Amino acid sequence: MNIDKITDAELKQKVMKMMEDADDKVEAIYQAAAMIVEEKNKGLINQLVEQNARAAHDEEYRKRLNLHNLSDKEKQFYEGLKDVKQAITAKQIDIIPDEIIDRTLDDVKKESRILSLVNFAPANVKKWLVGKHSGTAVWGDLTDAIKGELSAGFETLDLEVKKLTVYLVIPKAIRDLALPFVDKYFTAILAEAMQDGLVAGYLNGDGKTGPVGIMNKIESFKTDGTAAAKAVLNTVTKFSPKGLASVRKTLSKEGKREIGTLYLLCNPNDEAEYVDPALYGESLTGGYRNTSFMNIEKIADANVPKGKGIFTMAGVYTMGASGVELNTYDQTKAMDDADVIIGKCYSNGRAVDDDCAVVFDVTKLEEYVLPVQQVTVPQTNTQAAEQSAEPTAEPTAEPTAE
Repeated sequence: MNIDKITDAELKQKVMKMMEDADDKVEAIYQAAAMIVEEKNKGLINQLVEQNARAAHDEEYRKRLNLHNLSDKEKQFYEGLKDVKQAITAKQIDIIPDEIIDRTLDDVKKESRILSLVNFAPANVKKWLVGKHSGTAVWGDLTDAIKGELSAGFETLDLEVKKLTVYLVIPKAIRDLALPFVDKYFTAILAEAMQDGLVAGYLNGDGKTGPVGIMNKIESFKTDGTAAAKAVLNTVTKFSPKGLASVRKTLSKEGKREIGTLYLLCNPNDEAEYVDPALYGESLTGGYRNTSFMNIEKIADANVPKGKGIFTMAGVYTMGASGVELNTYDQTKAMDDADVIIGKCYSNGRAVDDDCAVVFDVTKLEEYVLPVQQVTVPQTNTQAAEQSAEPTAEPTAEPTAE
């Protein structure tokens, strides 16, 4: 827990005092985590408590809320959350139902522009086929050689290899609500907890503790077992046809794959300092315009390392989560008003090939300058005649002082 990242000054002071005064520092950390999460989600908690109270006696209002119609498995899971420590100890809710994971991942894709580029495998699938590279049509009989070439175009992605750990706080105020409102809170905080981890894995996963991110090579590993980083292109200075030529050749696999929309991922700081000045320029008619010749969609995210940008496409990376196991912390037994839960999500992900993303040095981008061309307008015969007919003025002497 990084206290320096707490933006609320009053909350930060409370957390620091709690840590200083506590005899049991471990217990204090978890209590502080619960306090931070509850404060952060206070608006959502209060909203759900109010909605729950009104919906209990107003059926029309309840219908307008469009609450999810829970399955029997989901109901059983949320019933267990009412006494989560006992339920988990009894192995009653050790696995989050697949329906909840699928809905959560849908929410994650809606909230995260970066993860909207990812294909998510269904939650109940343990292994998933992903394309390794673009296939090539072959004329001739279906020989063993051709069969081998076709089968080499796919690879099995084992979704149970890596683990993503998330921390969830369930306040007592939420546990007492009707199950559909518990569901709204749980999926909201689960999506929030998973989002940063999934984005980090998609971008820069090392292939050892997580998936292989698009900034790293799929099948090239270092001696420590982590994926080798892709070379950083330092020749992209403009978003012109010539400036993006090498990027387009790589992404399209020398013209064998259609790019469609080109996505540019960057850090928000680099967006302001380098990307926007290069991408937008003043228009002759006033205001600013996109100076690129092709459709570039920019996505700024703090998980992208400063100084680096990434060009990529949608639908070329597959990620999946096969299940989320829940456990409580023994250190939180003294907490009566909230439960801190650790969730281990079995997950993995990979791109179709190394050419589906290009990493470049964003600091090499040059600010767009509107081209200005000086044009000399030739005189007409009438203008020339008029100028020659004008009398030449005699020079006048400057008056001298007496």
